Amino acid sequence: RSMRNLFQVADEVTPILKDPAPPASDLPVAVGGNAGGDSNLSAQLEVVAKLIAAGSPTRVWSVSLGGFDTHADEHTAQSRLLGAVSSSLTKFMSQLRSTNRSKDVTILVYSEFGRRVRANASQGTDHGTSGPVFIMGEKVAGGFYGDQPSLSNLKEDDLQVTTDFRDIYATLLERVLNSPKERVIPNWKSSISDLIKS
Repeated sequence: RSMRNLFQVADEVTPILKDPAPPASDLPVAVGGNAGGDSNLSAQLEVVAKLIAAGSPTRVWSVSLGGFDTHADEHTAQSRLLGAVSSSLTKFMSQLRSTNRSKDVTILVYSEFGRRVRANASQGTDHGTSGPVFIMGEKVAGGFYGDQPSLSNLKEDDLQVTTDFRDIYATLLERVLNSPKERVIPNWKSSISDLIKS
């Protein structure tokens, strides 16, 4: 049975991989940045949605959107980029719902680094310690997790970390991927028990 399923998936996935993703002209293209350079998040997610709908056995997908290294003119860049993230994820979830696969998908949005609280001389912000994490999906118990960081009680001009990213990863490993967290994060004991619905 598994070989038959594998051939069926291969037959459905091969045409998807041969054709480029359709253009998403309604969404902006991020320019620059260290996390993927020029990319179109919506087009990347469209390919992932098609592969998931086709039954690909892949359990973890990664896409990226560059341009968030906003050392200058952060207000304009962040507005454009966050709009692209919002529109792209909304479209992605709609595509998954139309194939009845949205219940199988949990989305983790994160940055490789945080930003400082105070603007620099170029109306941007420099690298900092803390950063936001967004998690979405039908199995996610929505809400704000951790303590709201203080904008005034800073540690060396950085936000103080209120939730360790390893708690989030540990939760997703165990509750979404059914994998023991210790295999990926050795000696890590804590997680966020109520983040994922039973």
